Amino acid sequence: MGNQERDLLHKACEDDDTMLLDKAISMTAAGDLESFYNIARYSAIRNNAMAILNDLIERGVRVTPRWPSDAKGASKETLEFLLAQGWDINAQGDSGNHKQPFMWLVATDYNLVKWCLEHGASARCQQILEIVAARGSIATFDLLRSKGAPLGWRPLHVAVETATFFPPGDKYNDVKHAERMAMVHYLLDVVGLDVNAPDQPVGTKLLPMHSGTPICYISDAMDGRDHRGLTWLLLDRGADPTDALRFAKPDYSNFAEDVKAWKAWKEKQAGDGWEAKQGGDRREAKEVGDRRKAKQSGDKSFTW
Repeated sequence: MGNQERDLLHKACEDDDTMLLDKAISMTAAGDLESFYNIARYSAIRNNAMAILNDLIERGVRVTPRWPSDAKGASKETLEFLLAQGWDINAQGDSGNHKQPFMWLVATDYNLVKWCLEHGASARCQQILEIVAARGSIATFDLLRSKGAPLGWRPLHVAVETATFFPPGDKYNDVKHAERMAMVHYLLDVVGLDVNAPDQPVGTKLLPMHSGTPICYISDAMDGRDHRGLTWLLLDRGADPTDALRFAKPDYSNFAEDVKAWKAWKEKQAGDGWEAKQGGDRREAKEVGDRRKAKQSGDKSFTW
């Protein structure tokens, strides 16, 4: 298929113009029609071109998405149309880049996740909560858990990771950082995830992009942002930094310094607490002694 036919097809889908589609088809060689219709289906779905989709159906062309990702960006109206044509919303592709069902691809959009669940999407796969923990909202996490989504191995780990890493344009975006920190707090304090949980089954071969316990994902941070608050949060909740310190990269991470500062602060807190307790004990002892002296003095004043 030549560039002219391809450009005309894209224009037809952008404008939802069946006359342009007819013209593009008439210019396409018979041997190229299968490829043409594959592109037409994809482009029509992405552009919500309902007239084009209906025209393709009349020509006997299957319009349901070839891959789950083909439906990403389509309107709810278009998605409902595809379901009516037999699209399986839980379908998975057979290649590495297309194995996630459609709902996994829109997991950062609460309203779309809700729509998917209302239209037959299954939440019973551990990876979806990892996606939401990394990039979605607490409301979406709650919704999926209520529908039976299992926690899996790494929701806290990836939440910590994305609280330390942002694309260059978002590196100092305080709003996005606060959202990711809120997710970490939620997973620790509401969901109650183990702050020292491994990120894969114990004894299995180390998987790519896996670093260990949640705090290990901070020691790998490279974006230059100050992560002391996050490090101290995990340490306060009982995180063991031993492995993270072993593999921390000193050239671009302040992790070791933050752990050292936290330990010094805890020791000071413990010392201040002991001193405060000693001072309280001394005050209490003095007050007891004063009361005893007052009683003894009172008893003597009434002695005949």
